[in-house]
Amino acid sequence: MSGGKQGEEECKRKLQSVVKFNRNLQRNEVLTLHYLGLPYLVLSRTPLLRLKVPVSTFNYQDGDRWGIALQLIFTCPVNYPLQLPHIDLAEKRNVSTELEMSLRTEIALTLEKHLGLYMIVPVVTQLQMLLNNEVRQLPLQH
Repeated sequence: MSGGKQGEEECKRKLQSVVKFNRNLQRNEVLTLHYLGLPYLVLSRTPLLRLKVPVSTFNYQDGDRWGIALQLIFTCPVNYPLQLPHIDLAEKRNVSTELEMSLRTEIALTLEKHLGLYMIVPVVTQLQMLLNNEVRQLPLQH
């Protein structure tokens, strides 16, 4: 019987080790956002890492008719990056239904490509490029 208890303790230790490893990866990804100079807000670290990251077109000003802006809310499961984060699009400014669908498709493709690796930075940079390309396609504003 003590062998079962010992095996249970070993399993518990391994699980704690994996959780600690994943938390370190998550902490490092937040540091990467910081070092790259990307704006972000940590909403929570435990039990789940939750980040709010603003994304907008170049030189977006609040109230701008032509610029596009939104907030990405990342909720990372305990074993992120081995599991996909949940991403909400919030506080959308000048985001059409078509653009939102394009953003969601781009998020899914980027997450798929980076599963097991850092995913937040690639999603943010991909969406940033997509927004800037979108605004470039608009007719010149006067």
